[in-house]
Amino acid sequence: MSGKFDRGAGTVSYAVSDDGIVCAQLGGLLVPANAGELSALLLQAGTDRAATGVLCSAQNALVALPPIDAQHYSYVPPQLRAVPVAVLVSPQQIGIYERIAQAAALAGTIRRAFLSRDEAQAWIREQARTLAAQRVWWSAPRSLR
Repeated sequence: MSGKFDRGAGTVSYAVSDDGIVCAQLGGLLVPANAGELSALLLQAGTDRAATGVLCSAQNALVALPPIDAQHYSYVPPQLRAVPVAVLVSPQQIGIYERIAQAAALAGTIRRAFLSRDEAQAWIREQARTLAAQRVWWSAPRSLR
């Protein structure tokens, strides 16, 4: 399954891989007016397809965002905050996305920037396994003894 969203000068194209990871490509110009909405649409498309995580490449996008704080992530509904999102960036973008990931963590979302696609995919798989194990642990009956 694949798709594309356009919002102003920004775009995101995506496809769901065989291992359940949404692989997306950001393009165009990402600004405050379209970045959150494109992210929300991508997250929803992924969860509609039971994706285990999102791998999003920002390497070919022009990013013009002010400093991001935790309030920026208000577009992420609580039920989607546990979806791990790895952002593949260029070396010139890494500083920006590391700060974005810190703000995301403060907002309770799981985000991380990577320079390597293999590392990003491995991290998403690890996060998905951890989240699945936590769901099993929390759903198991407990004794108070």
